[in-house]
Parts: sequence; structure tokens; C-alpha cells
Amino acid sequence: MLNFMRIITLLFAFAAAAFADTPAEENKPAAETFKAPKEVAPGVFEIGLVRVDKSAGTVSFPAKVNMVDGLLEYLLVTPQGPAHESLFVSDAPPKEVHMAMLLLGAKGMAQPKDGAIAGRIDSESLARAPKLTGDKITITAVWKDKAGKEQVTRVERWIVRMIVSRKKASETVPAEDGPWLYTGSFFYDNRFIAQTEGAHAALVTYPGALINNPRTGSNDDHEWFVNKESVPPKDTPVTFTIKLEPK
Repeated sequence: MLNFMRIITLLFAFAAAAFADTPAEENKPAAETFKAPKEVAPGVFEIGLVRVDKSAGTVSFPAKVNMVDGLLEYLLVTPQGPAHESLFVSDAPPKEVHMAMLLLGAKGMAQPKDGAIAGRIDSESLARAPKLTGDKITITAVWKDKAGKEQVTRVERWIVRMIVSRKKASETVPAEDGPWLYTGSFFYDNRFIAQTEGAHAALVTYPGALINNPRTGSNDDHEWFVNKESVPPKDTPVTFTIKLEPK
């Protein structure tokens, strides 16, 4: 039976090839495209900014609060992604987060067949796409309040959903507590879409993101807003933690 370090070696070899960027121009040095996992404690590994705790079944990395009010389409993106509509931003590369999740045993969704999802995700391509599948995960944020006391919360508690009905006035309700879906993104035209688009986690269905929102209303890009009554101030540092739920 393969031991865990052997699995890491095989996954790293896979990731280094799969996530390789476009080759550098002739006579220019190639940029580093992937960091190898480094064991920093028994069962604990680091991949750049990302930490994997095998025994706890978690992947953690730094992020910060990006929005304290307004309409959301994403939960978390990189600064180069669609940050104007995301609750959090993080410098952690999606490809390294995905590598960490693979180390925990996450499967994500199957690679879409050619033509099932176009390079640009829109209502037409989503209509053709298969239903998203993946692994159930919980997501928490750890941060310090004004008094310097450490706090932990499920990230969905910083989000509200606006329900619009023809029969009555619109109603704002808290996002439901519950798992998220680790879909794991996919490759298109030799590009890992989550990395290219800077998309860690989407509130509105986006197969290119690593994580998707399985809640009612996830196909509507006008329903999700910041819970401005509970979210910490903008730029508050947080530790974003993904826990892979048992099968």
C-alpha cells in the first residue's frame, strides 16, 4: 500500500505537469509554477501559503475581508479575480489550494466533456452543463475582534439572501447553515480555470471555481449580499479553513 509521502510525491508530479503555465519565451527563465508540499509537523504540510492538516482533514490559508456591503457573486477570489463582487480575497493560488484538497482525498467533479462547458461561463453554457457534483465541505473563518479576542464563524453567516416574489415585498434572510460543494474546477484549452480566473469559491453557480454554493438561489446573480450587520471591518485578516466532510 502506498504511504502518504508516496502519495504526495505522485500528486506533486501530477500537479506540476497539469498546472504548468504557458512555456516561457525563448532565452527567458521559466517562472516557478508550483511549490512542492513541505512537511512542517507530523501529518501537517505546507504548499506555499496553504497548510494541510491530514489528521484534522483541513486546508487553511490567509485571506481578508474584501466587502462589507453590497451584491455578491463570489465568496472568495484572488486579487486578480473578480474582487469587486467577492466577500473575501486571498493571495493563495487556487492551484495550490486544489493540490492541498487532493492530498486530503477530495475528488471534485468529473472533467466536463469537450463542448459541455464553454470557455466563457454564461446562462447558455450552464444550461448545457451537467449538474455540479463534488465533495461536501464546511468553511470557517478565524479572526480577531476589536478587543483582540479570537473568533470563529461559519462563512455563510456573513451572507444574506434576498428573495424577490411577485406576490409580496422582497425579503432578506440569512444564508442557510450547511456544507459547501468542493467541485475542484476543470481544465479548458490547457488552462486550469480556477487559477486563470482567480476563482476560489462562487456563490452563483460557476463550474470554473474550486468551490460552489449548493443552496437554493445559487443560479441567480441578484440574490446574494453581504450581511453587513455581522461581517468584520474591511481588510480584517482571516484564516480561511476548508474541512473535508467524511464520505
